[in-house]
Amino acid sequence: MVVTPEGFRARNLEVLREAQTALNVAFGAILSAYIGNSLAEIDNGPFDHTALAKFFVFIAIFIIGLCVGNSVILRGEFRLGALFLAIAAGAAVAAHSQGRSLGFEVAILRILAGCWVGALLGSNAVLTAIHYIHHRNRK
Repeated sequence: MVVTPEGFRARNLEVLREAQTALNVAFGAILSAYIGNSLAEIDNGPFDHTALAKFFVFIAIFIIGLCVGNSVILRGEFRLGALFLAIAAGAAVAAHSQGRSLGFEVAILRILAGCWVGALLGSNAVLTAIHYIHHRNRK
């Protein structure tokens, strides 16, 4: 059975989206576990619940911007994708600032965010390479 180039690309994109959904769940779980552990280690003194709520809102905006921006880029809408990724980057910076004020190890937050972005971009690059290798000799 011969698969058309569009059929091949559509199937690969579907597999990539499912893999990236699993990736997002995994990194979300890692981030949640780290935050829970960090909150347990913070002194039993009072801390700013408003800052904690802002931190979680900024993390949510980062995750949504990152995932939506990545999906939009996969559809070929690069400007809109760049806008969502810029929003995600701004939210990451704001979450970083809130995390520092709460006493989180910001280096770990940076490593988690960097690995997450790298994994999403790396999976996009793998899909592009597979698509190129499969179709390089076809016209």
